[in-house]
Amino acid sequence: MRNPRPDTTNPRKTILVTGASSGIGRQTALALAEQGHTVIMHGRDPHKTRDVRDWIVARTGNRDVHAHVADLSLMGEVARFAAEIDATYDRLDVLVNNAGGQFGSTRGTTAEGHERTFAINTLAPFLLTNLLLPKLEESPSARVVTVASESYRQAGRPILDDIELERNYSMVRAYGFSKLYVWWLMRRFDAKLKAAGVRNVAVNTVEPGSAATSLQRESLRSTPWMLPLLVLWLPFIRTARYGARTSVLMASSPDVEGVSGEFWGGMRRKRINAKWISDEGERRIWEYCERACAPYLRDTAL
Repeated sequence: MRNPRPDTTNPRKTILVTGASSGIGRQTALALAEQGHTVIMHGRDPHKTRDVRDWIVARTGNRDVHAHVADLSLMGEVARFAAEIDATYDRLDVLVNNAGGQFGSTRGTTAEGHERTFAINTLAPFLLTNLLLPKLEESPSARVVTVASESYRQAGRPILDDIELERNYSMVRAYGFSKLYVWWLMRRFDAKLKAAGVRNVAVNTVEPGSAATSLQRESLRSTPWMLPLLVLWLPFIRTARYGARTSVLMASSPDVEGVSGEFWGGMRRKRINAKWISDEGERRIWEYCERACAPYLRDTAL
């Protein structure tokens, strides 16, 4: 573990937001730039990401907003991206794992052989958090904020002998399980950091509620039969800016200083039914992700 930098009176943070070129990520980056923080934006499309960066600078007057590009569905790209962030910035105070995806009714895999939803929603936050932990540990008060979803309750009982759903794939299962598993991983990060005596890195999970993002569009392309359900649900869908509120709170507010190991939504702590908490499940998902990411973890993993 690196020694934390001395604390200062400067409240500005250096904050990395993944998936910041659209939806909740874009609104999270905008709100943090409005607060005056240094914002490191990640996106997958170079032109779109840089256009959004310029839009945020124009809206906020904060020129300390930076764009980086990577395909986080590929663990090799995650590792390259983490190395780029480490080399480019002399500090990192907050990591917001916001990037995510929801794919179609037919199971697809990445070029590395992982089911696409699991790769971007679960493996990528696991690997990126591990690789950037040494940088975060240098901060006097670092935070990891990972965006999950209430959809973790919709997929049913986890299928831990088929984690990447080779035999049991459906879009609902893939998305719901990926969000349950990433929450389990963040609980494990929190427990491991505390066991190692690391007190200056807080790890929390958030959910944005029903917000208007590209995930709904992807769902409709793959499953048009869901359109009537979405129409019924429209009165309950909030804007992406509203959905970003809890991410912004947990990334930057002094009111949650020292809070760690929790699940937040709607700007408050969430009560989680005990049936969704499994020490054995957490262990198995963690070990699976360790094996999947082994070529890139080196000696950085907890």
